[in-house]
Amino acid sequence: MSYALVIVNWNGADDTLACLASVLEGGGHPALTVIVDNASADRSPERIAEGLATRGIGLARAGADAAQWPRGADAVLVAAEENLGFAAGCNLGLRVAVAAGCAQVVFLNNDTVVERGALDKLVLRLEGDSGCFATLPMLTVHGTDRIWNCGGVVHPVLGLRRYFLAGRPRNDGTRRAELRCSFFTGCCFAVRTAAFADRGGFSERFFFGEEDFELALWMHERGLHAVCLTSAVVQHKVSVSFDAAAAVRPGARARPKALVYYLNRFIHMRLRFGTWRWRLWTVAYLPYAAWRLWRNGVLRVAELPGFGGQLLRLARRMDRVSRTDFESVMAGRMPA
Repeated sequence: MSYALVIVNWNGADDTLACLASVLEGGGHPALTVIVDNASADRSPERIAEGLATRGIGLARAGADAAQWPRGADAVLVAAEENLGFAAGCNLGLRVAVAAGCAQVVFLNNDTVVERGALDKLVLRLEGDSGCFATLPMLTVHGTDRIWNCGGVVHPVLGLRRYFLAGRPRNDGTRRAELRCSFFTGCCFAVRTAAFADRGGFSERFFFGEEDFELALWMHERGLHAVCLTSAVVQHKVSVSFDAAAAVRPGARARPKALVYYLNRFIHMRLRFGTWRWRLWTVAYLPYAAWRLWRNGVLRVAELPGFGGQLLRLARRMDRVSRTDFESVMAGRMPA
């Protein structure tokens, strides 16, 4: 197998090292490990290099120019000059995988623990099925016996997705062997390098979030599918990535998170549908979003009209959610 493993890090050296340890100790065999550091301020590059050195692995360094990465290295850290966000960080790693000539690439969140052989299984399954666009593992909630998701299905008109087996015991997934999916998260999946590069990698329109949903709709339009292998298991520390990116404490009040999530979706669907179809879509989708926000305790009933009005005003005038926009919302300010 000749695959590249791409992990994006931002101020998360401990999680990244734990993730890499699980890959190494579980018998993973990536031809090249690419760690993209999004301008961390916690000495992440040095700490990751030191951690890998204790395992006898040298970490080569490279700048943001993917064409200039050091050939012959088993692991390379690519230093971005600023926090690019998840999608753009992954795309930087993808360009290294292309330059290295790796046939497949596995994208893996740094806040995961990989169980034995999981990544190799994904790549082998992908190699054996030319009709499959991507493969993904069964994702469990770290430290529990519960499934986070096994991929899912996307509804391209309503803008909804449904996860398979979410919240179920992992044995329920294991009994299913494989599940055909039209949606999967960016947490962990394998894809053919050339195919993903030809499509431009992840959409960089949104600093954090929505890239997986955008990819799912793109796949739907082209009749592509993915396969979840439930024998390949990756544990996910759910919400760690978002909380780190947002610089908020775990469990912080969820209103800013919700605004980012729905702003991404409303902008995306406006650009996809056009003005008049989007207005019809908001009539159906906004009550659903309000119900979810109320049911999950994010907003009180009295807060829903103000939230919805704010969301629509922003979604009408914005064409993307940049890093500055994201940080403004998470700090309680409105995008400029």
